Amino acid sequence: MEYVWLILAALGAGIGTGLAGLSAATVMVPIMITLCPSFTGETGAYQATAIALASDILGSAVTTGVYIRHKNIDLKRGWLMLVCIVGMCAVGSLAAWKAGNVVLGGFTLFLTFCIGIRFLVRPDTTKRETAAQGASLDGKGILISLFFGLTIGFGAGFVGTGGGMMMLVVFTAFLGMELKPAVGTSTFIMTFTALIASISHILIHPAILLEKWLPMLVCIITATAASLVSAKFANRVQNRTVGLVTGAILTVLGAAMIVLHYREVIAAWLS
Repeated sequence: MEYVWLILAALGAGIGTGLAGLSAATVMVPIMITLCPSFTGETGAYQATAIALASDILGSAVTTGVYIRHKNIDLKRGWLMLVCIVGMCAVGSLAAWKAGNVVLGGFTLFLTFCIGIRFLVRPDTTKRETAAQGASLDGKGILISLFFGLTIGFGAGFVGTGGGMMMLVVFTAFLGMELKPAVGTSTFIMTFTALIASISHILIHPAILLEKWLPMLVCIITATAASLVSAKFANRVQNRTVGLVTGAILTVLGAAMIVLHYREVIAAWLS
């Protein structure tokens, strides 16, 4: 039964990556630490984040390929974020190992729910006045990229995500990108951040490869296939449709995982 949950988690992760550039951990980690017994131990959340990162590598790569073919990528406005985020991934991974299971598990559960609500409330994140695709960063854009790039990079390693959702918000709300180029750019960056953070996690905790190689392989294959299909869909529909579908999936998933994870606390409170 655990592999059924793993496949469902990887499917959800791949769909989120292809639709909106979400990192796999946004979906996978809550399901794995809540419904999979082998990920409930002392290092369970850390192992789950490592598998999510590994799933992000190929998933983000194939998604990027689809967005590039549709000319939906803008590295002239995203290069500085790339440099900053990649540089902070390993630092975040080390901090995650020190933080432990409780911090990682609880954070990702509520993050999933909040991101889902955000998309439902505002499915199209694009600003009314967008920057021309390929336009260079101005002074304000450089400062924004430095601040958020360093912050997201640390978070990518710490929480075990590629930072896709955070990058999407920064690219659309602060740097003026349209939604689809923002998704394509964020998944391109996630390919590298997921690779670096995944290697860092495995080097810090090598037992992941020995103990969880089969779940990792299943998740990588499933998430990659789902990413490819959902990315093709996203590039054929309107931005609002993509946002609403993503918001609905994440809101329902996040709420369900919070209830399951804190079911004993909720039962005690209701009684």
